[in-house]
Amino acid sequence: MALKDSLRLRFEKLADDVVPQLLDSWGGLQKRLDDLNCSLANRAVPEDRRSRVSELSLQEKAQQAGQDRPVVRAVPATGKGSRRK
Repeated sequence: MALKDSLRLRFEKLADDVVPQLLDSWGGLQKRLDDLNCSLANRAVPEDRRSRVSELSLQEKAQQAGQDRPVVRAVPATGKGSRRK
């Protein structure tokens, strides 16, 4: 067996052993970073603005989901003739 083939087989065996472990630890690291990001975001936004930020976030998510319908606002009736029968 040539040196090249021997090295290739060893590398493949090592990759088969190491890659699953790396993928598992990457998922844990990603969760930690997400938690840290949420914590920092909560500290950065003042308490009185959190509800507004949350509302804007929900609106953006709705738009991304294809729910970008125009906002319907009530218009007050003016006088007796404006009422339909």
